[in-house]
Amino acid sequence: MSISVVRVDDRVIHGQTMTRWTKAYPVDGILVVGDNIAHDSLRRKVLKAAANNLKIGIYTLDEAPNKIQKGIDSKKKFFLISDSPQTFSKLISSGVNFGSVLNVGPMNTREGAKILGRTVAIDQNDYDAFENINNHGIDIQFQLLPDDEIRHWPSMKSKYDALA
Repeated sequence: MSISVVRVDDRVIHGQTMTRWTKAYPVDGILVVGDNIAHDSLRRKVLKAAANNLKIGIYTLDEAPNKIQKGIDSKKKFFLISDSPQTFSKLISSGVNFGSVLNVGPMNTREGAKILGRTVAIDQNDYDAFENINNHGIDIQFQLLPDDEIRHWPSMKSKYDALA
């Protein structure tokens, strides 16, 4: 499989992606999935600039399954990134197999979200998406940087449930 890392990161491509994650998991390109991202021309330009010399593709949910499969079949290595777990939940529900691990980076505080860690805040929609992903056998790993401790979904779910 040529997808090196599958990641939720609400900033998508930024300095840590380019300096820390690409050193830990060398890649030839980045596949970004999300309707909101694909339809925002300014955000697309910013993300492409942040990717430096890496090839970047930004796709809608409809375009993504074909592009992800091409990435998997390729001899090159790719990151697969979205800004929300709902995107990956929808991909899984539509039959896309992108691997057995979903890495979760920053999900910042917003209205209706419960804070589960220094860089993780999730709302009910995120929770439901993570449950669907988990129920499909995907190991959900919360980790800001490659050398940080990994926290798994069951412990984060317990934190969320305790805040209810």
